Amino acid sequence: METPVAPVPLIPSSKTNVLSIISLVAGILGFLGTCLGLIPFLGWICSGIGGLFGLAAVILGVLGINQVKATADKGKGLAIAGLILGVLTLLGICVYIIITIVAGPIIGNVFSQINNSLSVP
Repeated sequence: METPVAPVPLIPSSKTNVLSIISLVAGILGFLGTCLGLIPFLGWICSGIGGLFGLAAVILGVLGINQVKATADKGKGLAIAGLILGVLTLLGICVYIIITIVAGPIIGNVFSQINNSLSVP
C-alpha cells in the first residue's frame, strides 16, 4: 500500500529576478532620458534613447512579473516599478511629440512675426 505524498509548498527563493532588476534600471534611464528631452538641442536624441529604454522596461517588466510568478523569485515590486516607469516614459514621449506637432508651427509663426517686426524698412 502506497502512502500519500503531500505536495511540497513553494519556498520563496532568496534570489532576485534579473529581468525585474533590468526592467527597473531601464525604466529609470528611460524616464531620465525623457526628462532630459525637454532641454533644447537634446530633445529628440534623449527622447529617442529614453523611448527605447522605456519600451525595454515595459517588455522586461511584463516578462519579469511572469517569471516571478512561475519561479517564486523575489523582485515582483521591482518589475512593477520598471513597468510603471516604462509606461510613464512612453506616455511622456507621446505628449512631447503631440506638443511638438501642434505647437511647432505656432511658435514658428510667432518668431516669424517678431523677425518681420524687427526688420529695418
